[in-house]
Amino acid sequence: MRIAALLLLSASLALAQGTMSFTVSMEHPGSHLFHVTLRCEGLSGEMQDFKMPAWAPGYYRILDFQKYVSNFRAQDGAGHTLPWEKVAKNTWRVVSGNAPAVTLAYDVYGAVSFAVQNYLGETRALLSPPGTFLYLSGHLARPATVTLTPLETWTTVATGLDPVAGRPHTFTAPDFDVLYDSPILMGSQELLRFDVRGVPHEVAIENVPATVDRQKMLADLKKMVETATGLIGDIPYKRYAFLLIGTGNGGVEHLNSASIAFNGNSLTSETSYRTWLSYVAHEYFHNFNVKRIRPIALGPFDYDNENLTNMLWVSEGLSVYYEDVVVERAGLMTRAQFLERLQNAMGRFENATGHHYQSATDSSWHTWGTSGVGNDRNTTISYYDNGDMLGTMLDLKIRHESQNRRSLDDVMRTLYRKYYQEKKRGFTDAEFRAECEAAAGAPLAEVFEYASTTRSVDYAKYLSYAGLAVEVTAQDAPGAGLPLNTQTSADSKLVVVSGPAGLAAGDEIDSTPKALNDAMAAGKPGEPLTLHIRRNGVAQDVQVTLEKNLKRTFVLKPLPDPSALQSAILRDWLP
Repeated sequence: MRIAALLLLSASLALAQGTMSFTVSMEHPGSHLFHVTLRCEGLSGEMQDFKMPAWAPGYYRILDFQKYVSNFRAQDGAGHTLPWEKVAKNTWRVVSGNAPAVTLAYDVYGAVSFAVQNYLGETRALLSPPGTFLYLSGHLARPATVTLTPLETWTTVATGLDPVAGRPHTFTAPDFDVLYDSPILMGSQELLRFDVRGVPHEVAIENVPATVDRQKMLADLKKMVETATGLIGDIPYKRYAFLLIGTGNGGVEHLNSASIAFNGNSLTSETSYRTWLSYVAHEYFHNFNVKRIRPIALGPFDYDNENLTNMLWVSEGLSVYYEDVVVERAGLMTRAQFLERLQNAMGRFENATGHHYQSATDSSWHTWGTSGVGNDRNTTISYYDNGDMLGTMLDLKIRHESQNRRSLDDVMRTLYRKYYQEKKRGFTDAEFRAECEAAAGAPLAEVFEYASTTRSVDYAKYLSYAGLAVEVTAQDAPGAGLPLNTQTSADSKLVVVSGPAGLAAGDEIDSTPKALNDAMAAGKPGEPLTLHIRRNGVAQDVQVTLEKNLKRTFVLKPLPDPSALQSAILRDWLP
């Protein structure tokens, strides 16, 4: 008994010594400055490196958070000033002289109201942990506590972090991966709640008109959560927070919460409210797809550098697909409304010329180096839009090949169980494909070729599996074009996949997508366009004839005489 007690005491001391304790105050909100202190115990060694992430999980951009840090100071446990220097862009090296404890103090500027950026104003604050909290290099697994001192007039602190009993506005995280994935919203937001299977879900609401029915919002969110968790078969968190920021635009998913910015006034419209439900469902479904069902590149994170993957069309695109699937199955959207959103997405994608130049996998890999996903829809695509359609095709193909015994739902459940719960890791590109093909019981080469190339998609073939016809109408649009599909090679060459007479697959076009697209847009149908190319390494000029530029409209309608299988697939896909 005595030995057991000593072991328990030793474990408790070790935990206490390893804890990183933060306090955050905000006495002068007009300055947009958070004041942060960190006490780090259990140290040894002459020097300690403290780092700040360069990006935020869920938002695939280098955000360079360190540039907002100022007034950095360091002391030992006795209050003596310690020397320090920045040895890298996001690394502060403190000469601790074997001190067992170090206290850091610094300010963080926050004036950008966005879901992954720090913001402090007179009426509200959003704390983005990756841009606020330093970690001890090499020790991301350390637990952390955060104590907040919000303004006295504020009434709300909302976060997915676990509260510490008996300590107001104090929260704990088992490690820094959880801490960095848990934003904190403060101010005077409305704070509502609903439970699903005994698990609490908090809803912090900002800037939503009083005319919007709160009870309906809660009831609809509850149906959405029940449907999503029923689809996967698990609730993987102890508590969840919807941080509904009723201003701005952009949402980011987290393990235990979602920060979602939107126009609160839009919720007074039935159509906009339904769109908002899909938006929230997207960020919520990410707690499964991305946070737990994830490509192997997306965890454990490298917080210093880009985490490159080809699979954001799965992580983001399939979440776009499932946002409407979940809302429809929850009874919050009709089948007709679902199909209308799908056909509109098809039109947006097909009428933007970027799909001739970039594939879904390329869009994913290169997203870190662009100013936005599909930011130039003339030359790039959004893996959100394309992934939505690829998800539709995958689901319907799996249902068709398995005689409606399996679906993409089964794939998601298998990935969750096998890789998240059992293997405790992400999946490789090949493993994702293998699970899809195992569910289908057949090869799925064509769908995955659509994901990795710019091939034109046979939508009619895939929608017919659910007894749906695709009617396409076209009308003339300004400028001219070519029936040309290209890919960007590893050495940034524009390579022909398929094209008009005069071009062959494999030809390298001496142009950027933008320059080529501009040249076509400036021309007229029937006019010649000279392209400088290399064919088999030999430079030459090729003349092609510009064709009409067309805007296509897609309409999905039931087939007049569907088979029993087609009817069953449609019924089970969209009840």
